[in-house]
Amino acid sequence: MKFSVRTLLAALAVGTGAAQAADLSSVKAAPGSDDWYVTVSGTVNTGPSYPGSKSYSVFGYPSIRLRRVGERELFSAPDDGFNFGLFNDGMFRAGVVGRLVGDRSVSNNAALRGLAYVPYSLELGGFAEVSPVSWGRLRAEVRQAVSGHDGLAATLGGDVWQSWSQFTFSIGPRFYFGNDQYAKTYFSVTPGQAALNNFLGGHLTPYAATGGLTAAGGTAALRYDIDDTWRVTGYGNYQRLTNSVGNSPIANAAGDGSRNQWAAGLELSYRFRTTSPIIPGLF
Repeated sequence: MKFSVRTLLAALAVGTGAAQAADLSSVKAAPGSDDWYVTVSGTVNTGPSYPGSKSYSVFGYPSIRLRRVGERELFSAPDDGFNFGLFNDGMFRAGVVGRLVGDRSVSNNAALRGLAYVPYSLELGGFAEVSPVSWGRLRAEVRQAVSGHDGLAATLGGDVWQSWSQFTFSIGPRFYFGNDQYAKTYFSVTPGQAALNNFLGGHLTPYAATGGLTAAGGTAALRYDIDDTWRVTGYGNYQRLTNSVGNSPIANAAGDGSRNQWAAGLELSYRFRTTSPIIPGLF
């Protein structure tokens, strides 16, 4: 296991495999208040070193979230991308979403020698979710990478939750999709790459991955509200690589990989109230 610290832009607050919990609950205030609740968080997460890896890395990153005083707190799962709602009628919500995906280092992973380095990928797009009941939701994200893998990725899932005193438990399924460009970047091996990999001691064979349903799994989280300002959330995520992606040698023994992708994290959040916008002129 290796350790690295990824200092992300606080305004984006997005992460691989891990992202963020819901905003902290608000003290009652009159609707239309100009005050804001600001939630700052720090997260430590462990997950696969790269898509398809059976080795794990530890990552740390900060995040920041904003909510107007008087607005109802909305549920958010730890693996949601950073999002900003543009429409919300109480049952349906939609807006913009972003996610930062970690890089794939070839030099630090001997089984991948001969393959191309994949830099950090910033994915931007939109989300939509519907909450037909007070204890459940369905959510979809569609994101286009503007750097790194340059592919199109999507997540479809749902969550149910239950609170007891200061605890809230949530759980739900996840389905992950990627287009051909996404699959090619992370799971394809050209004949030239395979030859170089074998020359350097690896065991990869040529393979052309295609897009579609890339993984299925689920996310569970347990949140504890310490008081009105502090909150801690622990969570876990499982993904089973499927179809063409799951058959790639990178995700199997030839590439020292695994179809089973596990991730877990712990987030500590602090909330405060302010009358000043965080970024002048943005709100």
